[in-house]
Amino acid sequence: MKMIATTVGGAIALPEAVYARLGEDLNQGDLNFFRPAQRAQVAMIAEAIIPETDTPGAIEAGVPEWIEVIVKDCFEEADQDIIIDGLADLARRCQKAHGKSIDQLSGEEQVFFLNKMNNETQTEKKKRAKKEGWQRRTFLEQFKDLTKLCYCSSEVGATQAFEYHLVPGKWVPSMPLKPGQKAWAM
Repeated sequence: MKMIATTVGGAIALPEAVYARLGEDLNQGDLNFFRPAQRAQVAMIAEAIIPETDTPGAIEAGVPEWIEVIVKDCFEEADQDIIIDGLADLARRCQKAHGKSIDQLSGEEQVFFLNKMNNETQTEKKKRAKKEGWQRRTFLEQFKDLTKLCYCSSEVGATQAFEYHLVPGKWVPSMPLKPGQKAWAM
């Protein structure tokens, strides 16, 4: 339920054009925004956020490709810059902290590093906001929301990670879930 709530909350902050693109088939020719190294980094971060468990992870759901399309086609230039600069900042921070790139860390180390970076960038954002006022969302804020949106909107996410019925019937706002029952896809 927490994942659905954060997806809906994050979805509100995304541009409307995102929703139009998610209904389209993915064209591999659209994947020309990130350089190959950035594309690999995006895939690794998305999989660290939603790893493969008893359900498919972000990579199997096609999340990295959709992130690239959405950033390229739906984000304003300032938000595109946050993503590109954030990927570079992440690489620098990881090299400084661990002496190697993030793809060379174990899964647990990746999650620990991303959480640490998230806490640091949130603190930096709050300090800047006190001095300068409103601040754009950080790289990891945007990236986590994109990952969740793309995963929950994918066929894999909606049908294998969540319970999906094309016509669910009536709306029951407090539908009880049995232990182990999957949450409903949107």
